[in-house]
Amino acid sequence: MKRLRWLSLAIVAVMGCARRDHLPYYVDPTRTPVWLDARGSSADTLHRVSDFRLVDQRGRVVSGATIRNKIIVASFFYASCRQLCPTLRTQLQRVQASFDARSGVMILSHTIAPESDSVAVLARYARENHMDAARWLLLTGARSEIERLARDSYFVELSDSGGKTSGRLLHTETFVLIDRRGHIRGVYDGSLAYDVTRLIEDIELLRDEAV
Repeated sequence: MKRLRWLSLAIVAVMGCARRDHLPYYVDPTRTPVWLDARGSSADTLHRVSDFRLVDQRGRVVSGATIRNKIIVASFFYASCRQLCPTLRTQLQRVQASFDARSGVMILSHTIAPESDSVAVLARYARENHMDAARWLLLTGARSEIERLARDSYFVELSDSGGKTSGRLLHTETFVLIDRRGHIRGVYDGSLAYDVTRLIEDIELLRDEAV
């Protein structure tokens, strides 16, 4: 029985390692993972993040073309947030520190308060928190555009800290990992250090994945 138990554990470990060789795809708002060969042509038919047009902390227009062929970590925040956002920022700083500007990894943090988060506010926020614009963009723009991206592209539900939705952008702890072709490949709780460690590991998997 003891040998059988160890054999079972070994099989589970091997299966777990094999599964971590590549990442699933997330194709609809249920965020149910779909597993397939990343090199297969079937991936081309799956959901992709749609084009957008926003402005970063330098006042530069950022669109889908700007980040083409980049691995993206998408998040949501607002500059005056003193509750959830500092924790998320600390975890994203771990991501920034893990990859240099030549890595092809970019963090996109979308403000959920575009009315107050002007370019000047975002620029100051970036300076105060040591955010490198070569690797980390703070995005503002039309509220409707940010809402559309959250809902239809990233499949992120934005709610307040109590989980209530109100039709206005509030909090979310969700980080979304997007591959070089615009597919969603991971969803993480950015308030948990363990989940962000897994995110960093998954980014490495995507960097090794053929485009």
